[in-house]
Amino acid sequence: MTSLLAALLPLGLILLMFVVGLRLSLTQVIGAFSRPKALSIGLLVQLIVLPAAAFLLSRVLALPAPMAAGLILVAAAPGGVTSNYIAHLARADLALSAAMTLVTTALASITIPLVLTLTGAAELPGAAGLMRMSMIMAGVATLPMGAGMALAAWRPGWANWLGVGLEPASKIIFAAMVLATFIQNWPVMMQHISSVGPAVLALNLIALSLAGAAGFITRLGAQKRRAIMVEASLQNVAVALFVAGTLLDNPAMSVPALIYALVMNISALAQIAMAHKWVGPANLNRT
Repeated sequence: MTSLLAALLPLGLILLMFVVGLRLSLTQVIGAFSRPKALSIGLLVQLIVLPAAAFLLSRVLALPAPMAAGLILVAAAPGGVTSNYIAHLARADLALSAAMTLVTTALASITIPLVLTLTGAAELPGAAGLMRMSMIMAGVATLPMGAGMALAAWRPGWANWLGVGLEPASKIIFAAMVLATFIQNWPVMMQHISSVGPAVLALNLIALSLAGAAGFITRLGAQKRRAIMVEASLQNVAVALFVAGTLLDNPAMSVPALIYALVMNISALAQIAMAHKWVGPANLNRT
């Protein structure tokens, strides 16, 4: 069952990102970079403030060294690959979400070693493997998204028809991915929930609070605030697990990431539910 899920989930992810692309245009993505206020605020929260918060949290809670390093590693990881689809479901600014994912993933081979070194959590023996992993994850996200954007630009009518048709299937696939995460990580969570769980939950809540507060203080629109909250609270757990297990050969460091995978999915579902309650029916037009 687990091997089947591992084989099918990448295909599901490709479909999710294709659906996201159908709702985006290149002009919108370029706009997120050309008017960088929201992007800069989001990156400040995700790349600097969140790792600093994880470091302070690990000290306050006096976590054992491997767990503290793992918590900081989670905070330093780039945005989750599914964050763009969750931003779509949460009525957030898709272009801003995509831009943040692209930037944090592209910089991961620099930012992760820098954060781990500056906090004294760990030192990576080399960044080549991390860079390769980051580029693979970026490709998984951007290539199907780009295909969807290209179809939307070439045949808008087809893209709208296809987007409406694929929407139910994509939601089922997303639900299956969340369920698979729970099934795969449940034993680890039950084993370490009392020791590391509170810190992991606190990190996710801090990410949401910091992102929301930063967006409110800087007077960003509601869609942009939601996008930053989604990006800050969903981390690329696969990259964190790769760094802990493969580059550092430290399985204990992987525990916070495994638990965070569960917590962030619950957080994502909550954000989607609140957006549907407060924002109302989705606007399927590509505006």
